[in-house]
Amino acid sequence: MLKLFVATSVACLTLAGGAAAQQTSNQPSRAEQQQTTAVLPGRISDGNQRSAQDRRRSDRRQQQAATPTPEQVAAEVGPLVAVAAPNCQMTESALLGAREDGTKLFEVACATGPGYVIEAVAGAPKANDCVLQWSFGEIQREADPAADVGLQCSLPGNQNPVQVIAAYGVEAGLNCQVDKALATAVDTYEIGCADRDGWRLEREAGAWDATPCWELALTSNVTCRFSTREDAQAEWPKLVVGTDAAACQVEDVAWMGDNPERGSFYELKCASGEGVIVRFKDGAGQQTYSCIDAPQIFRKPCSLTTVEAPAAAPAPTGGRA
Repeated sequence: MLKLFVATSVACLTLAGGAAAQQTSNQPSRAEQQQTTAVLPGRISDGNQRSAQDRRRSDRRQQQAATPTPEQVAAEVGPLVAVAAPNCQMTESALLGAREDGTKLFEVACATGPGYVIEAVAGAPKANDCVLQWSFGEIQREADPAADVGLQCSLPGNQNPVQVIAAYGVEAGLNCQVDKALATAVDTYEIGCADRDGWRLEREAGAWDATPCWELALTSNVTCRFSTREDAQAEWPKLVVGTDAAACQVEDVAWMGDNPERGSFYELKCASGEGVIVRFKDGAGQQTYSCIDAPQIFRKPCSLTTVEAPAAAPAPTGGRA
């Protein structure tokens, strides 16, 4: 009876519904609609995800194609280094990027000496010394620890600025265990020594001129950042060895002047109260003078030692013996 009822009901629906039943048969069922509603968004999402992944893969492929290999970078920058920094035997190189005008920037490290940032200016490449860039950045940070110091060299072979400057000191013949060093200007460097007073180096026409920091402090308004007054005082016993002032326990020093032919003159105040003047030439003490004779020799008295004027000779008496 159930089967028949069902069949009869279907028949009645067919006869009564006619065209409406035919239209209904062409539409998806509720279950199908629910399934379609559940599936389609998932399919769309999967499609977007695949599209995004494809775009990322494409971007990576383009980036990899645009990024030169280390060998390509070295081949491109090598001829530029030969022109802009001919003394550099290149050991490392990297492409840093480009300026707004398209000029490429490279960094190179060298077997000896400083590395460089190379600007690939057409026809005239420029080399910027990594030691100078680091030094000027350090000077800026002394005034403001948060200062923006600009582009700094980052290759492993360029993380040795103190050692590079120390090598300059060796070239200049300095006897110094370098513990600190810095460029204070182009071709001007300061060296700090672990065991003695430091130096200032200046390079001119490829030659080095070295000035001890104690001398700078006495003869100019330049002071060395890596040397102290105690370092300078410790130099004087060495400076007067072999002179008549060797026994002077130096308490203070003043510069008296220079003579192009004879050298430099310094007044030494001794712990004994005596004052002496030492003439230096070619880095060594040459001659000493007493402060008593300073007014006659230098036309001025010693400034650190008070010397009593010699007693006037008694006036001659008149009359006959």
